[in-house]
Amino acid sequence: MSWDYYPILRWKQGEQLAVARLDAADRAGLLPIAEVQMLETGGQPKLEKTLRSAHADQYPIAIDIKPVYLGTRVPLARLARIVGRFQMTGLGVWPVVHGADALADTSGLSAFKGQADLVLRIYPNDTPLAATLALAKGVRKAMGRAGRLHVVVDLDSIGDIDPNAVAAMAVPYVRDLAALGDVTRVIVAGGSFPLTVGGFKLGVGNLLPRRELSIWKAVRAASGCHDAAFGDYGVTNPQPLEPIDPRTMNPSAHIRYTLKNEWWLLRASGVKTKGWGQYNGLCVLLVNDARYCGATFSFGDDRYMAHSKAGSTSGSFMTWRRDATSHHLVYTVRQLAAGNY
Repeated sequence: MSWDYYPILRWKQGEQLAVARLDAADRAGLLPIAEVQMLETGGQPKLEKTLRSAHADQYPIAIDIKPVYLGTRVPLARLARIVGRFQMTGLGVWPVVHGADALADTSGLSAFKGQADLVLRIYPNDTPLAATLALAKGVRKAMGRAGRLHVVVDLDSIGDIDPNAVAAMAVPYVRDLAALGDVTRVIVAGGSFPLTVGGFKLGVGNLLPRRELSIWKAVRAASGCHDAAFGDYGVTNPQPLEPIDPRTMNPSAHIRYTLKNEWWLLRASGVKTKGWGQYNGLCVLLVNDARYCGATFSFGDDRYMAHSKAGSTSGSFMTWRRDATSHHLVYTVRQLAAGNY
């Protein structure tokens, strides 16, 4: 069991709703990696509710609780308990183990004995190739031979650099992990969407390269890497951003719209000074452009059409992120399935 698309999603309301609104065929074509933002003290009823809404009772989802433990290591035993409890309720939830946490607690990997599926997340800048290969073997031994191990080679935040140079760094990881015989699928992931959009010009003329897609294509062209799957961070930069406080900040109205090799950024002025209604004007421009995929393409595209109508609401920061993520997930899962890259 493996997929061509493993999106890494900051598990907030917008992303949760985007996954929940996927139709069955699109949802079945991807494995979301949910970066959980908070945990409750005992059970996890709030998290369980979001996972059920994302159809984890029908399609698997991997949970990464590292954001709860930033600056310290994840207690692997707790991760295993949380995942185990969800699985006992019929949810297809998989654990995500970070390479650095596993290296710091190799004995803790025993908590995943008998685990059917596990995602190992490796950052090449932090974990040398030899250590990565040893970890993959160690995780496989802990899981047992019947388990399926998915390894994400996470390139993290990708700046304005040559994709071929980044690909050259990733190739040895992908090639050697694939040749190891212990890994079900190797995924090349990264995120190049800017941390903020404030520096871009107003209007509809901003096209931003999807560098992670270019890197993935370059990696797959290398010997021994042709089966690498693709992962990205959706329409978000991997680096955490301070929460928006409208009392002190003036974020711009904008749309992040995924195209074949680029994001199309439609940007207006700050909502505090120029109003929320600017978003509706951007939606009018979007739906009347040939690059718009049509209202039936995704839930997000339907909402763009709705917001383009006279008298419609402007939504909120959350719904803007939901709709951009919805379009991106559908576009990317279909793009990969069709080989249209």
